[in-house]
Amino acid sequence: MKDLPNILIVDDIPSNLTYLKIIMKGIEANMIEADSGNDALVKIKGKELAVAILDVQMPGMNGYELAAEINRTHPSQVPIIFLTAAFPDNDQIEAGYKSGAVDYIIKPLNRKILISKIQIFLQLFSQKQEIIESREELLRSELEILKGKEELELLNHHLINVREEERAKISLMIHDELGQAMTAMKMDLNWVKENSGNPDIQGSRIGRMIETTNKVIKKVQSISAELHPKLLKDLGLIAAIDWYCKEQKERTGLNIILRLEEPLLEDFNTNLSLFRILQEAMTNIIRHAKASAVQIHLTNLEDAIEMIIEDNGTGFDFNNVETNKSMGLFGMRERARYCGGTITFSNAALKGTRLSILMPQ
Repeated sequence: MKDLPNILIVDDIPSNLTYLKIIMKGIEANMIEADSGNDALVKIKGKELAVAILDVQMPGMNGYELAAEINRTHPSQVPIIFLTAAFPDNDQIEAGYKSGAVDYIIKPLNRKILISKIQIFLQLFSQKQEIIESREELLRSELEILKGKEELELLNHHLINVREEERAKISLMIHDELGQAMTAMKMDLNWVKENSGNPDIQGSRIGRMIETTNKVIKKVQSISAELHPKLLKDLGLIAAIDWYCKEQKERTGLNIILRLEEPLLEDFNTNLSLFRILQEAMTNIIRHAKASAVQIHLTNLEDAIEMIIEDNGTGFDFNNVETNKSMGLFGMRERARYCGGTITFSNAALKGTRLSILMPQ
């Protein structure tokens, strides 16, 4: 609900003030009454005025002086209606307009004329406020567009980095693990070829080659599953998380505790987003958190599924989440947003970091 506009009425005679209030009864405005110029300046300090109705003849500070002071201290021009007992001469009219007057009304007051003029200025004030609000809304929209553009640039940068990191990771895995295994197999094949006349020795070496081949197949399957978790599509989110966490536990030695409820509704896009967020979170924990334990909970709520990831590591500066400087965190948030979900970060019960993801289902 909008605040009512302020109308200042100033007259040094109390009965005139009372009469003005009676005349303006029913006008939707906040009436600020004052019996002198100094009293008026105190009461309107820090307030915006839609219109001011001032008696010209007042002791101490007259209406002209008060009008000039009002418009000197207020950021925007305040329309002034002067009340006078006698029609002003040219000098008085000029002085009034210089001080901010927009009209004169001769006493005794004509109620209809005064109300009509006040309503006009209230309408103008309302229109001015709407223009100001429209400008502010436009400015907010422009800022949102700029922010969105920056976020898109950050996301694009993040995706490029992720792609390059994945390529480097795959290259390293192929070189270090598959490459070494295939080199060993090549050496074994050459040995078998050179020792083709000794079947007993060949059998032992061929058995080792079969074992190496099985390891290569397993590693290829592991690389393929991490790049595109077919298990997620075939058996669902729980199976994919269980498989992935076993792999990470075996590789890193992390104590990973799982408490998982089957989602009430299996949606592949939601499951994929949750799985990728888990991968990103685990990558951050392994690289930066210096954690020894991780807890992962998956819980069905009334109309959503919640995944909580907690570690006992060193934590991080949550300002990174607000300023979008952490590309990994930014990517996780975008994945959640894509499915209509949210992510919150907080301190974990394990003294590390707590990540909570809510996805509608």
